[in-house]
Order: sequence, then C-alpha cells, then structure tokens
Amino acid sequence: MIDVTVRTQFDKTKLKKKVETATFKSLRHAGGAIGKTARFSIRRRKKPSKPGSPPHTQTGMLKRVIRYEVASNKTVVAIGPVNEIAGRIWNLHEFGGVATKRRKLKPHRFKVGEHGPIRAIQHGSKTKFARIESRTAAQANRATRLIVEENERRSDNKPRHYPKRPFMKPALEANRSRLPTFWANSVK
Repeated sequence: MIDVTVRTQFDKTKLKKKVETATFKSLRHAGGAIGKTARFSIRRRKKPSKPGSPPHTQTGMLKRVIRYEVASNKTVVAIGPVNEIAGRIWNLHEFGGVATKRRKLKPHRFKVGEHGPIRAIQHGSKTKFARIESRTAAQANRATRLIVEENERRSDNKPRHYPKRPFMKPALEANRSRLPTFWANSVK
C-alpha cells in the first residue's frame, strides 16, 4: 500500500469572480430571450387588440423600445419598454388602469409664411392636423386658434380606461422553463 498526500488550494475570491461573471452572462441571455419573446408577441395592426391579448402597435415603436439591462449589482435584470412616453402607456396596457392627464400641444402664435395647422382631422379619439404654409393673416390666426382649441379640448381630463393587455408577463411565463438552462454549466 502506498501513502499519498494531496494538498488542495481553494481560492474563494477567484470562485466568487467566476460565479459573478457567469451570472452576469446568464442574466443577459435570459433578458434577451424574454425581450425577444415579448417583441414577437406584439403585432403591427391598425386596430387595438382584444383585452387579455398582447397589444397591437401601429408604428412598431413598442417593438423597438423593449430593452433589457443587468443591474450594477449583477443579480437582477430589468426587461421592458424604456422610452419615457411608451413606458407609461405600455405600463397601463400591461397591468390595466386609467389615465387622466393628456399632453398638450406647445402654444404658438403663427405668422404669415410659417407652416401651421389649417384644419383638424378626427381619427377616432385622435386629432391630426392638415398643415400648410400660411399665406394670409387669416390663415395664420386660424392656425393659432386651432392649437388653442385643441389644448382646451385636451384639458378636459376625461379618464381613458386601458384594459389589461399583458405582453411582458406572458413572455416571462413562456421562457420560465428555459431559465435554468441559461445557468447550467455556466461556471467554468
């Protein structure tokens, strides 16, 4: 029988660093997968989606503003719309709710030669303006008056109800079974 002596060395800081690196990488993979699933669930359509299903986007903006970011402590990943305006609106869609405040147009006194609204065009609850270059003082005054009237209309603060149209939670649920595979064999 042979006597063998083995000495092992355990470097705790080295292991901790490898675990942090692997966790950061795995969180990035998880964030990317969930964000991609959420983007794929959103369709470009003119009409709103049915309550309970992912929202539709007319311009595709929502698909473009979904991002993910790993926090500085490298243990949390945040996923969702980042655009300030889109973030508020899509938060209402995700959880449902009521919005009362509407953004007003910038007041402006139009002059002859400037481009301004000449008439309001109604698209459902939205107002768009036909814009032209004002050639007369009457056209410039009308453009100024249209902006004032629109701001008065927007100040009525009628509540707008948003039914639940979740898109982030279903994306997380769809990827829940895949999440452990992102961490499997990640520490090397």
